[in-house]
Amino acid sequence: MPRQVSQRELSRLPSFLQDAGEPFHAIRLPSCFVSLRVDSHIYLTNASSLIDDFSVVGLVTNHSVIYSMFYIHYKNMFLKTQKIGVNVSEIVLYLMCPRKVYYSCRGHETFPAATFSYIGHLILKEMGLKYPDLLKTYSSKDDDILADLETMLLRVSEELAFIYPEEFACVSSDMIEEAITHVRSCINDMGPNLLSFITDDSSGQLREQLMSAESGHLYHSEKLDLSGIPNSIIDIDGTLSPLLVKTGQCPEQGVWNNDRLHVASLAMLMEKSNNSHVRSGIVVYARQGSIRNVNVRSDDRRKVLQVLGRVRKVKGGSLPDRKESSLCEDCAYLEMCKVQSSLVSKFF
Repeated sequence: MPRQVSQRELSRLPSFLQDAGEPFHAIRLPSCFVSLRVDSHIYLTNASSLIDDFSVVGLVTNHSVIYSMFYIHYKNMFLKTQKIGVNVSEIVLYLMCPRKVYYSCRGHETFPAATFSYIGHLILKEMGLKYPDLLKTYSSKDDDILADLETMLLRVSEELAFIYPEEFACVSSDMIEEAITHVRSCINDMGPNLLSFITDDSSGQLREQLMSAESGHLYHSEKLDLSGIPNSIIDIDGTLSPLLVKTGQCPEQGVWNNDRLHVASLAMLMEKSNNSHVRSGIVVYARQGSIRNVNVRSDDRRKVLQVLGRVRKVKGGSLPDRKESSLCEDCAYLEMCKVQSSLVSKFF
């Protein structure tokens, strides 16, 4: 049944639709359609996808003209002079799954389920952020690093509800204990790796860089129209550089390609503020207590620019091809992803 469009929904309309006149009514159509009547009545999609997706179709009747356009055509016609801003987190999300960017930027944002594995991820992240503090107070003569990590684990567990109040609003104490137990099982890997890092003479310079870590803050580049926040900021040879904390498994050597591009995107972003080239960064794999240096290469920068362009296309309305992976099964967008397709997906 048609319903009145609220002022809040009306404010989200492109100006050329807002000026078409009133009254406005909405009817349920496929989520990609919007229709305009020549008598100044507008029939819109359901509010969850309001004016976010258009398709190319034209239908003429005696009293109405229904126009549907590709969203990308709308962008080309009305937003040619507007550059689409991108956050570094969207680059990271695109590298995981391009379609997640498409859905998240159209109001279909989801929040991670409060499972013990997600709580464990948060605990590991906070522990990884505290590694520099541990190194500042540790010496090669100390051999009780496992006990120190246990103390850190308990302290972090107590702090989580204050750092992530929304996530922990409905989390049971049993789930938190399960997550703590899971992370505790990782300490036997963390300890030896961190101790090796502390005692290895070849890691001396990297240790000094890590101990300079300070909390990250927002960076923005007008030229790239890119924003982002590193987990921490470190001093590498007099240049402020990014430090990232990852909670997944680390590779045997170096860093994962997606993590490399994450570092590179932040390096490119920070250069404007630094007034100098950012040549490297650090990735902390908190689960294993492994700390890796990353040199930012020209090829990394080139790939970041390519991905940045693709993210803008997705945010502009292009739906990438659906690619099956082991991560699809637990994805919050799974049902939506199964049914949607796009004629412009060939660009991806």
